[in-house]
Amino acid sequence: MTAPQRPERRPRLDPDGDDRPGERAFTPTLLVTLAWYAVPAVVYLTWVLSQAPVDAKCAETGCTAAGRIGAAVAGGWAWTLSSLTASLLVAVLLRLPRAGWRAGVAGSAAAILGAGLVTVVLRTAGWVI
Repeated sequence: MTAPQRPERRPRLDPDGDDRPGERAFTPTLLVTLAWYAVPAVVYLTWVLSQAPVDAKCAETGCTAAGRIGAAVAGGWAWTLSSLTASLLVAVLLRLPRAGWRAGVAGSAAAILGAGLVTVVLRTAGWVI
């Protein structure tokens, strides 16, 4: 006589399943890293729009919301994008080992390390914010 076959166990749905120790889950880490850039950017752009237009700047860019946002972003877009790219690369590198950093910690550390690295490199090259 043969033993009854047990049905194959499927893993339960786990909302934190992407962040179990010992697993590499890049998506949560990259999302946390992006949040460190997206939230301050939204706050900054909201602040820019809430300020009264300055007449001297209106002659150059216009008093429209798009003109004010464009003037505010024009000076720092290269610095911000290079910093974001370096942070995303650091986030992936921090998650490569099988055990270690959790998504929130790795994303936060990546944002800080990436921004610091780009700041040091660009300041050494002579760029000024």
